[in-house]
Amino acid sequence: MPSSVMNTMQSTDSSEDYGPGTYVDTSFTPVPEECKRLLHVFAARTLGFTQDPALLDGVIFEGDDLPCIPGPIKAQAVTAVLHAMVGIVGLEMLQLRGDDTSLVTHVNTNHAGLYPATPALVFVDGQTGPSVIALPSVPQWDKDRQSGSPMVYRATAIYPTADEGIWFQLHGSLDPWTMLRTIGITRDVEVTIYSNDEAYKYIGERVRTYRARELEQLMLEHGLSGSIVHCPQSWRDTQMGQSLARHPLVNYAQHARGPSLPPTPPLRLADKRPLAGIKVVELARIIAATATGAALASMGADVIRVNSSKLKDYTPAQPSSLMAGKTTIDLDLDNPVDHERLMQLFEEADVIIQGYRLGSLARRGFSFEAAQKMAEKRGRGIVYVDENCYGPDGYYAERPGWQQVADAAAGSSYIMGQAFGCPEGQGVLPSLPISDMSTGILTALTIMCGLRDRAKFGDSYHGHTALTAYNMATLDPDVRLYQSEVVQKIQDIYRFAPWSSDAHVAPLYYNILNAWDKYSDLVKNEKYYVHFSDSVFGADLRVLAPVVKYADEETTPCWTSPPVPFCHHKFRTFSSPIAA
Repeated sequence: MPSSVMNTMQSTDSSEDYGPGTYVDTSFTPVPEECKRLLHVFAARTLGFTQDPALLDGVIFEGDDLPCIPGPIKAQAVTAVLHAMVGIVGLEMLQLRGDDTSLVTHVNTNHAGLYPATPALVFVDGQTGPSVIALPSVPQWDKDRQSGSPMVYRATAIYPTADEGIWFQLHGSLDPWTMLRTIGITRDVEVTIYSNDEAYKYIGERVRTYRARELEQLMLEHGLSGSIVHCPQSWRDTQMGQSLARHPLVNYAQHARGPSLPPTPPLRLADKRPLAGIKVVELARIIAATATGAALASMGADVIRVNSSKLKDYTPAQPSSLMAGKTTIDLDLDNPVDHERLMQLFEEADVIIQGYRLGSLARRGFSFEAAQKMAEKRGRGIVYVDENCYGPDGYYAERPGWQQVADAAAGSSYIMGQAFGCPEGQGVLPSLPISDMSTGILTALTIMCGLRDRAKFGDSYHGHTALTAYNMATLDPDVRLYQSEVVQKIQDIYRFAPWSSDAHVAPLYYNILNAWDKYSDLVKNEKYYVHFSDSVFGADLRVLAPVVKYADEETTPCWTSPPVPFCHHKFRTFSSPIAA
């Protein structure tokens, strides 16, 4: 790390504040200024990332002094830095294309604070909040959640176990009744439970009959998601935590099996955005990898998202900017015709975003190795990035995982509980799907680094990103946590409604938005948003705009088409036109 960064660090092990393995500021630095420091920290840690002062110091962070996200974790600053790094690599792509461009990247830190709330920041003809998801124009992709069942609702929450002071994050995933049956709760109980509070009490009584390690093993044996609520130190002490810690946050490498493939320079097209002409296959569900595709689309890439109409997905993503700028198609990989269609897309693609459980698509013939062979045959490298919960190796690598599970594992939920004055060991969910959305922009950064290197050095690139790795990065000693008095100042401004271990992510983020709307201009200020008048969801669709801005409007990230539902378009290749 550069000495200039080291000399400005003020860090102390502050276990008495937020628990073992936490590190807290000794003084407060306004968010834009803190982002400048953290940009140098993360740039120095990222292999191959530019150290050019013109690019690093060309980032202009602006925004309020205090964060708008509750709690001590510097999620807003870290997310702003990841966007800035994406912006810098975008400028490098423009340079490689031969463009004479300004080296300035603008990142509004308030805008970056809104970014984790992307799925909720949706306004259809003036209507917003949960009612948007009930609109006839929004297809429903999860019938269990749509049912309104209290047991389904509380299948995902944090519960105390039989071990005093140890809590567990249950997660119903997309099949909550399978998880509930695993802990001895059958569906017939549903008719006796009439409220979410009753459901939390009922499930909680059952969870208390298990020790925490029993629950962890039970979920592992049945291929289910879930995690003990670790403090940061106890997670780092696990073999899985140590496996993940061995990898850099921006984790990718050059691969060449035989003769090197030549460099693939950026194309010069009418579209001046950095990734114009780049072809991306997005294999994703839920939020993180979906956010990656949206970020790449805003940079000019042609993104084809592949869904299966036979699989559940995250309904609220559809009208949000998560689905902007994309073609979305329906493929069933059990159908030989559709299997061959995906192979055809792989043959044409520059980028593969793989957001399913690690190894699941590889077993169907869509591994990095398969993509690499196709790249060698055509003589042009490919960038393939796996996004998951736990990283590329270790005994949890192939486990399913979600944002809430990563928050519990890495220690983020533990820290929130400590910040709220809960008893030691109790976890409380962070306020927004932060690790989901931020891992999305981290994955975009990893891909863009691979594309830059492909343009400079040739060959193919394979990368890995993980929700838990992002969380670990925010809890790093060089990043540190806000002091309790800073957390209180944030609360004094926004007056966020209290929440506890029973919180569910969607109602929670709507509560955060209500506070922003009431006590600031974050929801009303048009500079953070973009409108679409030609959306299938309504005459006026307002969603969160891309965070990165350049001096040149022609190169600044934007979406050229509105968000669309999953499986909205007919199948097309990258060389064929879009058809609804």
